[in-house]
Amino acid sequence: MVHNNRGKDKGNLKDNLSGNSKNHTNFVDPLKDVLHSRDKTKKILGTIIFAVPIILVFVFFGLPKNDLSGGSSAARVNRVFISLKDFSDEEARVQKMQEYYAQMFGQPFTFDPERQKMMRRQAIESLIQRELLSQSADDEGLVVSSVEVLDKIKEIPQFKQDGFFQAPYYFKLLEANNLTPAKFENSIRKEIQSLRAKTLFDSSAKVSILEADKIRELKGTQWNVQFVKLDKEEVSKKAVVVEADVQKALQQDEFNKRAKAYFDANSSQFDVPEKVSAQVIVVNFKPGDENAMKKAEAKIKEIQAKAKTEDFGKLAQTFSEDLGTKSKKGDLGYFSRGEKDPAFEQAAFSLAPGSISEPVKGFANFQLIRVNDKKSAVKAQFEEVKKKIAAELLARDNFDSQIKGMEELLKKNDFTAFSKTVADLNLKWDETGFFNLDSTQIPKLSEKELKSAVFQLSPSKKLGQSFVNLRGVKYVVYLKEVKKDNLAEDKKSLNTLALQKGNQLLEDWVQSVRKEATIETNPLIYQ
Repeated sequence: MVHNNRGKDKGNLKDNLSGNSKNHTNFVDPLKDVLHSRDKTKKILGTIIFAVPIILVFVFFGLPKNDLSGGSSAARVNRVFISLKDFSDEEARVQKMQEYYAQMFGQPFTFDPERQKMMRRQAIESLIQRELLSQSADDEGLVVSSVEVLDKIKEIPQFKQDGFFQAPYYFKLLEANNLTPAKFENSIRKEIQSLRAKTLFDSSAKVSILEADKIRELKGTQWNVQFVKLDKEEVSKKAVVVEADVQKALQQDEFNKRAKAYFDANSSQFDVPEKVSAQVIVVNFKPGDENAMKKAEAKIKEIQAKAKTEDFGKLAQTFSEDLGTKSKKGDLGYFSRGEKDPAFEQAAFSLAPGSISEPVKGFANFQLIRVNDKKSAVKAQFEEVKKKIAAELLARDNFDSQIKGMEELLKKNDFTAFSKTVADLNLKWDETGFFNLDSTQIPKLSEKELKSAVFQLSPSKKLGQSFVNLRGVKYVVYLKEVKKDNLAEDKKSLNTLALQKGNQLLEDWVQSVRKEATIETNPLIYQ
């Protein structure tokens, strides 16, 4: 178990191993639970059907500002800090893997801001998981000796010459990559710990012939599921309300008071915020690399000097390293506060039209901003927007009324009448497309609540019996089509299934450990 106060629970290891502890977040108890379970088939089916990828969940515990927000570390896992260099290296590894897979499947690899954010989230999550596993392995006594680390390093081809490990070459390569022997050897130690932990779980993940038969049946079954999303906000804004109904409603004192109360509580929704139109030139650098940062700063200052006499848009096309805006001469269009990085916004909104900023430093780049235009904020007045508010309130009332009727239709399993109401609300059913029942993912329905609702369907009960409520939005699922294939028995698949089961057991265990851990990330790494 990972505790906030690391080392405090070391004395409990004996109790955990002997089975006296009621805590099941150690290695031994999950293995016992699986090895002695009399219902293994149910366990493996549940694992495969309902397994979901580890979700990024960060817990903020209010560390002093100079720990992370100053930019010295990418994250903290309990009392261990993950450096910006480790994060940068992992991000580079993730990018290379994505490029490799894109090439393998013949797909273009586009490097846009959203993909970069996704890769950064994936990189920091990988490092956090690795550190969590290492700390927990320490707590459970999975010690790796220095001899094991050395043996592992000697097996790495990059450190060999003429087939033999060469210590001078080893140190030279580490130095060339800005790594110390202690840091590199610690990373190897963690890798061995991870493999050892995985081996423990794999050894417990035995798959019986009965389990294999049931899983083969799932693998040979494909479903195509329809679903509809009932978002009150979206439906109300898109609903068509006739002018006569709006006028009639506003003539009623109670409704008029309700509309005014809604305006008073949500007036900012109707205000037009201050906006800026700007262009940007971006020069990137590798986080944690001081030399790269200085070179980027020097380059952006050279561009800044050119911008005093040359066209900013042409400079952006020539020098900017932001692929999303480079082809558009750096044009960002109009934006309001809260849409960009705080430092960027502070610079942009403080400039007069036609002015160029000083270089603005981000987490992994320097930015030069030119403001083209500004639009002042406009305060909304109730009389100007009351018809819009009235139409929205009437649409909401209609939505609530329709939802009550739809609930009854779900209970009656009346798909035809339910679909008619969906059409009346100007909504359409979407489809997942066919997917195998042994898959851990359902296309377009990634949330566990939606997956659970899907797997409660059956050929005899195709329509979900109730709404799935997810962050204020209602969903309904419907089993549209079923396909079945008779798959031949494949004994080799038993090994694959056992590996999948072992991976899921390990993943579940890490998730349980994570709930007890103190994890914090530096928000600057996502910029």
